[in-house]
This record gives sequence, structure tokens and C-alpha cells, in this order.
Amino acid sequence: MAARIARIRSGSIAEELEILPHDLLLSINGHAVNDILDYQFYSQEDFIIMEIEKENKEIWSLEIEKEYDEELGIEFTELVFDRMKSCQNRCIFCFVDQLPPHMRKTLYIKDDDFRHSFINGNFITLTNLSEADWEKIVEMRLSPLYISVHCIQGELRKEMLQNSRAGNIILDLQRLKAAGIEVHTQIVLCPGLNDGEVLNETIEELAQLYPEVASVGIVPVGLTGYRQELPQLTAVTDELAINTIRTVESYQHSFRQKWDKGFVYLADEFYLRASLDIPDSEYYDDYCQIENGIGLARMLLDEFHDLAASLPKVISQREVFVITGKSAQPILQGVVTRLNQIEGLSVILLPINNKYFGGGVSVTGLLTGQDIISALGNNYQGKKVILPGVVFRDGQDVLLDDTSLEDITNKSQADIRISDGSAQSLIEAILGD
Repeated sequence: MAARIARIRSGSIAEELEILPHDLLLSINGHAVNDILDYQFYSQEDFIIMEIEKENKEIWSLEIEKEYDEELGIEFTELVFDRMKSCQNRCIFCFVDQLPPHMRKTLYIKDDDFRHSFINGNFITLTNLSEADWEKIVEMRLSPLYISVHCIQGELRKEMLQNSRAGNIILDLQRLKAAGIEVHTQIVLCPGLNDGEVLNETIEELAQLYPEVASVGIVPVGLTGYRQELPQLTAVTDELAINTIRTVESYQHSFRQKWDKGFVYLADEFYLRASLDIPDSEYYDDYCQIENGIGLARMLLDEFHDLAASLPKVISQREVFVITGKSAQPILQGVVTRLNQIEGLSVILLPINNKYFGGGVSVTGLLTGQDIISALGNNYQGKKVILPGVVFRDGQDVLLDDTSLEDITNKSQADIRISDGSAQSLIEAILGD
């Protein structure tokens, strides 16, 4: 496997050796370079032999002496140079299987790659690891990893993941513990399957693996309107949300007495479903489940609280509309109420109904351009409308349904501004010219 070089840093060792963009990195010290982890691991030595294939197909063997950990100055476009490990499960709750048809192909790709778990915090199931993968995790000390557990009972996990290899989760976690690899775990709560006593057992068994199992995050199953020919599932009810909150609070109390850490954390949706306030920051400890989105609402509210004292008392007359998903409306309402205490300012929330996905999808990050355009219509021409940046692809002005920011602006004729999701950015978008 060869890694195509994207950029060479100015003044670097690579530039001095006349390595160029578009050259191929073939190996380091005889080791294949399959991903950015291989590159970083094998290139840290103070003496390396690197094979490069030039664009004219010449093979260069370069002997390099440098300081230990000194960077070579080579950059790559991708993190994984060989084929990404795709998911081999058919999870009965898989969101990808519930996507509407005719979306872009990349949205239907199921990632279950341990490298993306370490680098990006993606949750993986451990069902597709080869022995070579296990050896790499241990040798390179790829810690922490993020693991989708869902339940600890082997037969039930096989049923939920639709994979005969899924029943070894407790042995897999014990193997990671023995290697000293820290993991953060996830449970997608499916009513009637892994809630109740099954959830209790899962939490308790995972706690036996503390501190290597460092946390448990629980999120409610997400159901769209596209579950034809998929197993029948039900959404988390108000009653189940309340009961789950009570259960987790009880476990947190016990764990804090033992470890001074809550260990198990619930997604905001449980509190919203139960019509309860989002917990205080102490509930989330060090926000160790932030990769799962758990704690984002509290971070926003706390940041806004800290900034509120510096808000102006009076501004020139203006009206601003803030787009949000339905589920975030209760979280933002208090923020909007405080902003509307500023004389001359009127901030109005625009919760968008997610018709594109149907079902119970209401999170802001899954809003599509079509639903936003439909909600705006011709009623906001020339008006200031704040759009959350989370609706866009990373680094691009395109939404999930391939609608662009330009499309929204042209069709609505609104003065669209973007907020990155932080309180500071929202305030600047609202108060800025």
C-alpha cells in the first residue's frame, strides 16, 4: 500500500530531500504505511530508511538521521491510505439503514474502523478486528478507543447487531483492559431490548472493567420514517426517559462515592423527553463523552452564562431569527429570553420540522436544506437569519441533502449568517452587523 503525499512543509526535512507533492510513500524501515498512524509511529525514530516512488516511477531509498520525534514535514490528504474498514453488522437500529433514498453515496458508508475511533472518536463495535489489528492497537497503544457496546449479554448483542461475532464483547473489553487501553463505551437504548434489567447488568459489568472502561454514554435509539423491512422498534417514551434518568442518577451516586466520578452519562434527549432541566456541569465530569454529543447543551448554556454579563444593555433596533431543530428549542429558549432583555433586540427561534427524514428525527444536525427552504419560504426576505453550522458538511457550505448555503440564500432572499454552535459565535452572529 502506498500513501500519496499531498503537501510538503516549507523548511522541512522532506523539502530538503526534494520529496514532492504527488510522490508516493512506500515504506518506512521496511514497514508498509497503511494509515497516518503507521506513518507517525514508524517515522518517529532518529534513523529511518524511507522508500519513495517519484512521479516518473523512480524508487528513491532515503536514509534519514534526525532528532527523535522530529517531524519530516510530510502531509497527507487522507488519514487511512488502504481501504477503510466498513461495518459488517446489520444493527437493527442502524441509522444508515434508515436514510431516505437518493442521498449522496458517502452517507451510506458504514465506518467500523478502529483507526477512526482513535483519531476521530468514532464509535466501533470490535466485530471486524483481525489479529493483526489487535496487535497494532496494543503495539501502538491506541488509547482511548470508543466502543459501541449496547448490551453485555452475548446472545442479545448478536441479535441487536445481527452478527454472530458480536457475542464476544466482554472478552474483547477484557483484552483491551489487559493491554491498558482506555475505552469509552456507548449504549443505544432500544425500548424492550436493552433497557431495564439488561441496562442495569450492562452498566454493572462495564463498571467491573473500570478504570480502563472509563465511561458509559447512553443515547436513545433514533428512528426515521424509512424503516421499511427493518425490525420493528419503538422510540423512548416519556416514562422510560424518567425511569432511565432515575436509574442512571442512582448509579452515578454510587460510582461517585467509589471513584469520585459519575462513570455513566445520559444524552440530552432523555432530559428533554422527560421535561427536565439539563444537568449541571458536575454531572459530566471531564466531558469524557463529548464525542457522543453528551454534554454539548450544558457547555453551550454555561458558556452563554459566562458571557451574559458582558452583553450590551441597548442596541440599535433589529430583529433576528435563529433556526434550530425541534429538540434544541427548549435548550435555546432561555438563551433567547436573556438576549431579548437587550433593549432594541428581538430574537425569535425558528424550530424546523424535519420532514425529510420523517419519524422522530428532530436534532439540529440532521436538518436539510429542503426543510429549511420550505420553512423560510418568502417570509424572511432581507431579514437576518442565523443558521447553525452543524447542518453543513465539515469545511463545506453543503447540507445533507446536497442543498448549498447559496441555494438557501437565493431561494429565501434572507440575510443568512452562520453560527458554529458556540455561545460566543451565536452572540456575534446576532449582534454583529
